[in-house]
Amino acid sequence: MNDSHISPRAAIYLPRIQADRVQCALQDRVLGLGQGTAERLWRAVLLTSGRGSITTGDEVVPLIAPCLAWIPWRPERTLKIHAGGVGYQFSVDGEALVGAIGNNPESVDLRYLVDRRVVAAIEDDPETIADAENAFDAIMRELHRPRSGSLTMVQALLCAVLVILWRLSGVEEVALRTQGESSRILQRFRQLVEMHFRDRWQIGAYAEAIGISPDRLHDICRRKLGKTPSQLIQERVVHEARLRLERSALTVEQVANSLVFRDVGHFSRFFKSKAGLPPAAYRHRMTLSVGDDPEVPVSTYADWP
Repeated sequence: MNDSHISPRAAIYLPRIQADRVQCALQDRVLGLGQGTAERLWRAVLLTSGRGSITTGDEVVPLIAPCLAWIPWRPERTLKIHAGGVGYQFSVDGEALVGAIGNNPESVDLRYLVDRRVVAAIEDDPETIADAENAFDAIMRELHRPRSGSLTMVQALLCAVLVILWRLSGVEEVALRTQGESSRILQRFRQLVEMHFRDRWQIGAYAEAIGISPDRLHDICRRKLGKTPSQLIQERVVHEARLRLERSALTVEQVANSLVFRDVGHFSRFFKSKAGLPPAAYRHRMTLSVGDDPEVPVSTYADWP
């Protein structure tokens, strides 16, 4: 099996990403993650033929080709591809996902999706299978031969895989069928916040884009979530800052710049007022505590709101 892992120390920086072509001829194969399995990782599997399984304790989830699976990885989980199975797999860290998910209308649903195990069948859909194969193939090529722009390319391809999974999962269709008017307005507000929380939009601008009054937006947010629109926007900024401090190699100043704060001092005061610690101290605490202290919560992509 070809392991296309690029060290973070390579001349062209890429986050913790591994991608492999899976071909199991005569024997079952348990696919491990190699070094660094103590890190928090996410795993995608595209099975184009054959069978496999995901085992967590006593629970066994079958994989039957053609299918696309997404797995928030845990040390106790096992991924097995049975004899004759063919496909692809990749594993990514949180930093790669931050860039892949981005800040688009779909990002709300993608953030919700990535912290859940999803297995989606791709029967009778050769175009989707081809799109997924092309994305996995291209990720492997970029990792095998990193060039200028490889990080941007890999993040775009990771996003493509997530969008394919999101479409196959039917999450959006079910939500649209079951939501009332207030919930649809709130969903639209969340999508707009994803796109513009760094642009410092005023509440009136969000309300105008949705087509309602600021008072109605305030009422819906208070009724549905118990918070004002301003509180939700600030929480989104803090949530993004937490993710970048926990899962990226960006400096505190770079995190502040990426979130469009006028200076690092302003960002540090804002973050401390919301998170209880300055950014550098928060990062240090999380670095020491994650995996060792179950009382320390790790931010997930579905935490907001």
